[in-house]
Amino acid sequence: MKERNNTQNLQRNGAKRCAICDGKFGLIRHYSWRTALCSKKCVDRFKSREEADRRWLIRFHVARNTVAAGLTGFRSEEAAQ
Repeated sequence: MKERNNTQNLQRNGAKRCAICDGKFGLIRHYSWRTALCSKKCVDRFKSREEADRRWLIRFHVARNTVAAGLTGFRSEEAAQ
């Protein structure tokens, strides 16, 4: 029976390939936030993706608050009429 690539197998067997480039591990594994990576280059790519995600979440949060404030003001104007 062929093993499936699911989270249970990854937890039991450990990471077999790099999370960024899917490359094989050499003699040294690099880790960032418990994510196994094959090289320093992949560590840098992982951190830049993480930073981009963080910036996106900040923009999303600001936009959501702006829309919520606009809706609150709109409802206040409707109630005044």
